[in-house]
Amino acid sequence: MIGILFDFNGTMFFDESFQEESWKSFLMKKTGRAVTDKELQKYIHGRNSDFSLPYFLGRPMSRGEIELLEEEKESIYRKLCLESESFQLADGLPAFLDELVARKVPITIATASGWNNVKFFFEHLDLDRWFDIDKVVYNDGALPGKPEPDLYLKAAKRLGVDIHSCIVFEDSVSGVESAKRASALKTIGVASMRKNHLSNEIVSDIIHDYSNLALLLKMIGIESDEKELQHEI
Repeated sequence: MIGILFDFNGTMFFDESFQEESWKSFLMKKTGRAVTDKELQKYIHGRNSDFSLPYFLGRPMSRGEIELLEEEKESIYRKLCLESESFQLADGLPAFLDELVARKVPITIATASGWNNVKFFFEHLDLDRWFDIDKVVYNDGALPGKPEPDLYLKAAKRLGVDIHSCIVFEDSVSGVESAKRASALKTIGVASMRKNHLSNEIVSDIIHDYSNLALLLKMIGIESDEKELQHEI
């Protein structure tokens, strides 16, 4: 049996602008300098705060301090989300998730986001329609973040599926590397960022959204009746 593991930010919710604006605002306040595009790609996208904050603040930090500063930054991010009409799941994703649930395919999320953001997404994006929040793997400070494999290994374990039978959906290079180090069956890249760093050399397939349901099912190895899918859509 296959399992499907989703990254969240940039993969299920295309939030690049919210992430970058909130980080830039937060870090300008804390450091007095602008963040470069190169730094955004290397130290923020796909990374967790345990990696990002010590780099930008230039010193080692305790987990307690990281949690406080992370929440300060994420409060800016959540406010931006709620103020935008673009705060919604990626195009076609609800129908894809409906199909996976109907076919009883095990699915969960493995994200660099913290617990408060996970609860926020579940509350405002109706994620409990498809996911068990108790099986979501998030950044609680207990595991190293991506590109280390731990988050995906833990997510597969929570599903009760061998990681070698899991397909990962990811948008960042560090996330793809995490899935590879975990020895996932395959990784499907979601090219949601304006500067796409994904290629078929590092992922099995690349999608821009989830609107082609028949193609998605083919990518994950599930045969579909296209007439039936069109009728359901």
